[in-house]
Amino acid sequence: MAKLILQRGREGRVLAGHPWIYRGQVAEIVGDWRADEAITVLDSDGQLVGRGFYNPRPSLCCRLLTRQDEPLDRAFFRRRIEAALAYRRQTGLAGPAFRWVWSEADDLAGLVVDRYGPVAVLQCLTLGMSFIRPWLLEAVKELGGVEHTYLRDDPTAARLEGFEPELRWADVPGPAEVQITEDPCRFLVPIERGQKTGFYLDQRENRARVATYARGRRLLDAFAYAGAFAGHALVAGAAAAVCLDSSAEAMALARRTLDLNGVAARADCREVNAFDELRRLERAGERFGLVVLDPPPFTRRKDALEAAARGYKEINLRGLRLLEPGGILATFTCSYHVSQALFEDICQAAAADAGVSVRVLAALTQARDHPVLLTVPETRYLKGLLLERV
Repeated sequence: MAKLILQRGREGRVLAGHPWIYRGQVAEIVGDWRADEAITVLDSDGQLVGRGFYNPRPSLCCRLLTRQDEPLDRAFFRRRIEAALAYRRQTGLAGPAFRWVWSEADDLAGLVVDRYGPVAVLQCLTLGMSFIRPWLLEAVKELGGVEHTYLRDDPTAARLEGFEPELRWADVPGPAEVQITEDPCRFLVPIERGQKTGFYLDQRENRARVATYARGRRLLDAFAYAGAFAGHALVAGAAAAVCLDSSAEAMALARRTLDLNGVAARADCREVNAFDELRRLERAGERFGLVVLDPPPFTRRKDALEAAARGYKEINLRGLRLLEPGGILATFTCSYHVSQALFEDICQAAAADAGVSVRVLAALTQARDHPVLLTVPETRYLKGLLLERV
């Protein structure tokens, strides 16, 4: 087994519990490494740090999977996947649809598994995980009792890692679309063509919370995708909803989903650029009692943070101006590099420029089936604020 030796003085973060190793932290590689085999990681004194998959192509060249002297074999990955499922069952998170495996947060760096009723969607984010895909599929099928598994690798991660992303059924083709329940709503999940793994499971608890403010209010759901926030709000008694998304496919899905819940008559789904429509609505003097801003990540890179901050400020400025007095804004960022503190600063600046005063009702984050590890801050990527215009 090949060995990765860490540079003296560059080991601190890894020894403190973070699983990521960058090329600049590596002193040398001893022996012949293989992408489909674990590499043993040692500190500068030759003491065992752990084992993981190594790939010299990206700057993030190794992600630890264990800190024990144990083989990374079929049984190892089965135990880890089983433990992830047991955690969600014990905590009541294993419902009709949930995140089963959340990469580093489940000590399975480079793997995501989402469950949608009879279907599991499996996503490999590293070259090493792509090589052991058969072991992962076997464990998911046997432990979860799923009928079908769909492979949906992240194309950006695959390009960085140097493997061809899979986008196909693992064995027997399953349904192109499944229906899930997220009490009190039902949603359609496009397995083969949807965004992410088909649905935004990370917003489940936030959707329910926002819906408690919906009764009698008019809702604006920007960057709506399948209209899940609008669906919850309308079922909870919202007077009307306007959904915005630039994707015609997303808006068609939203209309069908809202119709499934018997609330389509109170919804207006618009295939528009959300930035442009927010400005147009403001010019038209429109007002809403509830506004949801849930955009895609404006940056995945630290060096583009300034431009991302401008984008977040722009939409929050418009959203706040569209709020009626006493109205509620639920606003989010899923850009990891935008910290909670920075996001609050952005929203504060937007409120000042909008000339409105807002009260913080709550700080929001991802659903509990996307656990966060304190030693791995990257596991917390979704940040949000629930604000009231006063």
